[in-house]
Amino acid sequence: MARDIVERFSDPAALPGKYSTVRPSQWLSDIKWISAADEEAFDVFESAFDDLEIAARGEAYLDLDRKVRLYAGFLVVRSRCSEPEFHVDWLNANNEAFTCLTPVSANGGPFGLLYKRLTGEVGEYEYSLGEAIAFGDNFVHSTKPGRSDEPVVLLSFVYGTDKMEHWPKIYPTVGRQVTHVRQPDGRFVRADANPSE
Repeated sequence: MARDIVERFSDPAALPGKYSTVRPSQWLSDIKWISAADEEAFDVFESAFDDLEIAARGEAYLDLDRKVRLYAGFLVVRSRCSEPEFHVDWLNANNEAFTCLTPVSANGGPFGLLYKRLTGEVGEYEYSLGEAIAFGDNFVHSTKPGRSDEPVVLLSFVYGTDKMEHWPKIYPTVGRQVTHVRQPDGRFVRADANPSE
């Protein structure tokens, strides 16, 4: 069942709604993030988020008023990476937001994820169809260097609290990955909008 849900994203051009692409210019990779640019497209990601029951796995760790909020869903697409770009998605957000990644394409295993263990050693995670990884604050990670003849596609969800008081610490991450977000209060806005509006 979960695999069928993820397979909805196997042909991004066939997805309904409008989409936008963000590319981090400083990374030594051709990575790009394809995300919803209107509410119809956002609903495609939110439907998968709900069907995969991701919220239920995170709600015990979040400061909630009513429910876990999906801020954005997007496809992570890349075919080459020459050097690691270690970073954290969430810093000082008190684990009020999480990232979840699961492969859409079957070729992601060897072109996986590097992460730093508490000891400082580098660990490796290989993406596997039907499995997902989720992480919060201070998880230092990078795309593993490699190359693939066909693009590797991952489905990503960023989600967390529905309380606006936490948004100023959450927004700096999600606001640079996508062009539109759903805020904790439920409003769908451009990512460059003032996060306190």
